[in-house]
Amino acid sequence: MSTDSSITQRAYQELRSDLLTCRLPPGQRITISRIQKEKGLSQAAVREALSRLTAEGLVEIERNAGFRATPVSTSGFRELAEASMFIEIPCLRSAIELGDLEWEGRLLAIYHVSSKTLPDVHEGSVDLVHYTNQREAFYDVLLAPCRNQWLLKAWKQLYIQQMRYRHTFERLAEYEAGLNDHYRRFIDAVIARDAEQAEALCRGQYDNVIGFMESLRLRTGKDSDITG
Repeated sequence: MSTDSSITQRAYQELRSDLLTCRLPPGQRITISRIQKEKGLSQAAVREALSRLTAEGLVEIERNAGFRATPVSTSGFRELAEASMFIEIPCLRSAIELGDLEWEGRLLAIYHVSSKTLPDVHEGSVDLVHYTNQREAFYDVLLAPCRNQWLLKAWKQLYIQQMRYRHTFERLAEYEAGLNDHYRRFIDAVIARDAEQAEALCRGQYDNVIGFMESLRLRTGKDSDITG
């Protein structure tokens, strides 16, 4: 890898991490010169990284105003969740059909770790970033046997938007801490290769989270974009 490519990749990785963890809050304007100075990067590397992140939906281009972190809103979660389900269900069914015993072992191991992490986040002894990373790792393993790479790429792009919601609305992680029994039944269905039950539980989990996000909007009275 050339020096320029390496710098651009570092710019991309650092900015992507900042966006996913909301260190760059949703809606915040992104000033290239400030990013360049803070991270010791070239202007060209920052611009290229922002272009890639725009394609991933993490950054928006504002006419005559440059870049900003894509906003999120409580009202927008339903559409995101429905799109995620539309892609995730066929990936899940394919994984259940094609996964081998080694996959089962890796899935049970990552499930064990991630299930222990969420209560620690709820208690404040573990950072939320650790939870979202573990959650992403769990789904990466869960869907890995699916052979349709286009579906997996589309799902990943939607999932990174879900990660931003979990960082923006910390109460969502607290709510998910109460769904342990649901997750246990889901993993049991996957290991038993019961695709119908696994799909039903997957849809149920999404319905639960959608309901929580919409109740949060009603409680706070906020239905607009969350901006930094």
